[in-house]
Amino acid sequence: MSAVDAVAIESVLEAEAECSDLDRARAALSEALIAARAPARGGSRLRGARPTSPPPESGLAHWTLTMTVTAAAPSASTRAVPIKSVDALIVDDAGTIVAQRTLTDRSARTCVPLARAVGAWASLVLDAELLRAKDDDGAPPALATSAATATTRSAAASSTTPWPRLGLDRPRSAAPRDTSTPTGADGETPEEKRALEVGSMVYIRNGMTATGGFAGVSPFVSIEVAEGWVLRPSLAFGRSTEGAQPTSHVGARGDFCRRIPGNYIERRGIEADLCAGLEGGVVTSQSASGMRGDAVGRVGLGPSANLRGELAYGLALEVRGLVGANLSQSPLAEHSAPPLVFAAAELGISVRLR
Repeated sequence: MSAVDAVAIESVLEAEAECSDLDRARAALSEALIAARAPARGGSRLRGARPTSPPPESGLAHWTLTMTVTAAAPSASTRAVPIKSVDALIVDDAGTIVAQRTLTDRSARTCVPLARAVGAWASLVLDAELLRAKDDDGAPPALATSAATATTRSAAASSTTPWPRLGLDRPRSAAPRDTSTPTGADGETPEEKRALEVGSMVYIRNGMTATGGFAGVSPFVSIEVAEGWVLRPSLAFGRSTEGAQPTSHVGARGDFCRRIPGNYIERRGIEADLCAGLEGGVVTSQSASGMRGDAVGRVGLGPSANLRGELAYGLALEVRGLVGANLSQSPLAEHSAPPLVFAAAELGISVRLR
């Protein structure tokens, strides 16, 4: 890793919508960036598009975070609620656009929460850029010549084009980074890969019979069918934990879940799945002579919740709980009918394949 010169960040808050707490919002934005630093990019180690004008003097060099608050068009369901939209833009000391983000708050009455959110986002971007600059071993000057020439032509052609949504003129030295979506050989945009996970849980549960519980294993597959929505089919194989007469359980369950990722870097940290599922199975008793005894079916319906914590290399620890209602309460052999409600706790591990 190499040493990198760090420069300060200047914040600018522009309010085109009503902000009753404008001064406090500006103070909150400045406070969020008071300790933030960014890499100086005036030398040969410059990343991304290069400016058409000379960089500023080193003593005056700084990055700029511009936050523009506008009034978004209200929807039919939120006519009485003010809606504010924020466009945040980070430009480095060479005039290159580094990052841009749009936030919308449907219940915003003040601007301080929006300023704090933009400040938190900008801090993450700046930290990432600083680490990237430290890891960068630099590019030979010969390789950067053609890129600088192409960027100069592009900037000259688009210097008078206004920025979309921001309503500002593009800085003379700014040239946007290539944000086009990669396409395949046939010109089509590749579809985003959906998550696929396989794993197994060990479980304990009650409510299958009138008395006693069951313990066993439950292999499963989690398939992301849409962004934030997961289908989770699973199997269950268990044995009774008490009683003179052994009892076994074989079943299957399907859950449809809403996946809620935590505020972490993608595929790092904790995810929560809130699910609703339907299950069915067979409970079988075993006679004293070892022969198979009576068997009854079980059908259940109920919610479940799953916490998935990423460890490393796609490996994750999972903790799951579920409750439900027995829709089939047929008694097993000489036992009485099972209770109406069942519950289970599970602990296991999974691997994300993609």
